Amino acid sequence: MKKLSSAALLIMGAILASQTARAQFISDNLYMGFENQAGSGTADYIVNLGAASGIIAGGDLSSDFSLADFDSVLGASSSMFAGVVGGNAGANPTSDMYLTQLRTSNIGDASVAGSTLNLTSTRSVDTQSVNALSTLNVSSSVGGTLDSTLSWENDVEPVNTGSSFLSESGLNPDSAIGTGSVLYEDLWYTTDSQQGTAHAQPFTYLGYFTIDFTGESADVTFSPVPEPGTAMIAGISGLSLVFLRRRFNKNV
Repeated sequence: MKKLSSAALLIMGAILASQTARAQFISDNLYMGFENQAGSGTADYIVNLGAASGIIAGGDLSSDFSLADFDSVLGASSSMFAGVVGGNAGANPTSDMYLTQLRTSNIGDASVAGSTLNLTSTRSVDTQSVNALSTLNVSSSVGGTLDSTLSWENDVEPVNTGSSFLSESGLNPDSAIGTGSVLYEDLWYTTDSQQGTAHAQPFTYLGYFTIDFTGESADVTFSPVPEPGTAMIAGISGLSLVFLRRRFNKNV
């Protein structure tokens, strides 16, 4: 009996440890999720990318991504679905929402959206959409977590549940992705500081994510909308920049 009690304590301790390793959904963090409904996946892969303010500045996010976890969710299937969501559920005085949409044009030009999102959103829609994400089973550690409860599938995409992100927002952030392919997804943002449909706000394009599986390892990056004036400088050749520097120095 004593051995049985010890074993039970060990099991309970392991369960508690696994639970404490997880973190609840954090407002204005961005979450990248991979799910495999069609392939009868037994887990979702969810990555906490961190604070949106840091992500939308742009950069390489590959270190946040685990190819092994992605492969375990992909299984024998040829493709799965991936997207990014985030937001703040009505904290005064504003609510906000982030979501991705499939980018199909203007690849390589972060100054122009490659998808369209002509809808507007109200404070209540922002709040309800983000509330639908509140039970995501996410990890605070780099590399994300495999979620055996399939919370991405249950809380983000299904429109027939009445309480998923897609049900509340009317928008699906997920796009199909497979090995040997590249997925481009535009990131859109909306915020509303006042109640009521009369104050509905449009979505703003912030840049795009690239998930590239064409190399030996996955590359995950975010390309932000360039700051005003930087697009022209980026288009100047190295030789021209040298000339401009010399001319500027000569005139000083």
